[in-house]
Amino acid sequence: MNLRLLVVATSALGLLVATAPAAVHADSQLSSSSCAKYKKKVKKASKAGKAKKAKRLKKAYKTCKKTVKNERTVTQAISGYTFTGTRGDRQPMTVTFCPDGKWSSRSGYQPVAVSTGSSWFVRNLNYSSGSKWVTQVGENKDRDKGGWGIGLARDGDSFQVGIDSFDTVTSLGPATRTSGTEVCATL
Repeated sequence: MNLRLLVVATSALGLLVATAPAAVHADSQLSSSSCAKYKKKVKKASKAGKAKKAKRLKKAYKTCKKTVKNERTVTQAISGYTFTGTRGDRQPMTVTFCPDGKWSSRSGYQPVAVSTGSSWFVRNLNYSSGSKWVTQVGENKDRDKGGWGIGLARDGDSFQVGIDSFDTVTSLGPATRTSGTEVCATL
């Protein structure tokens, strides 16, 4: 009986289910950073009487949790926004990160390079606080897989766009952050 109720509720709320991915992306990109494996290994090492190994794994577990929290904070700061500015190499840049994972980028003068994609990830994060960080945002979690990427930075209320270069961000230039709702609706 409960199953029937769930099916009826799901079909009746079809519109809500269709819009749900907007809130999903921030958490779905972090699922690969799951820290559960460390927690299990800590318990196993503790039970086996390996105190040093348990201590080392406990530290790794805490670091993993902190990393996931920091990535989530940055993801929430850029998800649903359009960043418009000029990189340090004087190239104009406009990039939009949608909450459902889609993105759009326009860079350069004439010709303007236009790129779009269906997933974006925060990577190589250098995090000081929720209002001070530098990161790469790319279409692949692992930069070695190639693909599109951009450098972003935040210092208080100001943002910057730049070039993602290997594991760093270079050529940062000023940018403004505005709502990306209209652009996201067209992607």
